[in-house]
Amino acid sequence: MNTIYSYFLKITALLMFIVVSFGYAQEIENSADVFLEEYSDNFQEAFFEGLKQKGIENYDRAINSFLVCQKLQPDNAAVANELAKAYIKNKQYSLAQEQAEIALSKKPDNLWYLESLYISLVKQYKNVSNLKEIVPYNNYNLKQNLAHLLYLKQNYNEAKNILAELKDDAFKEDLNAKLQAAIAHKKANTSTYTFTSTSTTTTKNKNTTTTKSVNNSSNSAFNYKNRLKFTLKQKNYIFLETTAKEALEAYPSQPYFYYALGAAYNGKRKHRQALETLKTGLDYVLDDIRLADDFYREIAAAYTAMGNPAKANMYLSKVKFKK
Repeated sequence: MNTIYSYFLKITALLMFIVVSFGYAQEIENSADVFLEEYSDNFQEAFFEGLKQKGIENYDRAINSFLVCQKLQPDNAAVANELAKAYIKNKQYSLAQEQAEIALSKKPDNLWYLESLYISLVKQYKNVSNLKEIVPYNNYNLKQNLAHLLYLKQNYNEAKNILAELKDDAFKEDLNAKLQAAIAHKKANTSTYTFTSTSTTTTKNKNTTTTKSVNNSSNSAFNYKNRLKFTLKQKNYIFLETTAKEALEAYPSQPYFYYALGAAYNGKRKHRQALETLKTGLDYVLDDIRLADDFYREIAAAYTAMGNPAKANMYLSKVKFKK
């Protein structure tokens, strides 16, 4: 293959990825170091094929392509990271962790590689202490990245704990200010209300009743879910969107809140936003098959509305329980 053809192939592939994947710009940003060096045509073809297949959610094929790349370039950290991300999407979290560890061991200063490892651990119900045992925690840049990553993931308490270990410098001052602002914003947007539930009980041998009131905070995950379910039944998509966003601010890892927001976007004909939200939330669904089915149906509805019946049918085929 000559140089001109190889260059043409790269450009064509890039354009294809942009069309088929909303998140491709991020993929290019996160994998930019791959394109800074010269690689064989076989490597380039396999790598672009892997990105393409991941972009259209064919994760098994994406993994196979990246494994080809890894055979050609065993020490390539970017390939290991792409494998980690593909394994995460394919819900093979232990394999994802293995590849993310490889990537981070080669480039411990890379924030994106650290993020892949963090996600793979969270999916296995592991925490920051587990992560500290795996990474070269004495690496100062890695420690800075970890504090920054925890801030981005809204894990503010852990971010503050890591930040306390860092020396006083511009990075620490800036991130600390962001943390304080984020915490203040979260508190300012948390409101409470009370409701009364009345229960009547009859005392033995007496015709008397007692009434008790139960106060609950509106910012509990339980109450958010109940409010969202009611609002969804009413098809009040404006209020559904507002409430779901508020719920996600407080509970960013609750899958039902992503589902509710995706349904709100679909109801308001914001189908691209619906897809982005629903696919993000689907990553948090672990063992709840019926909730996963709801996600698949809502994603299928978005694709149908966008005139893509093939993708709609693909997601409908994933539904386990028929209504």
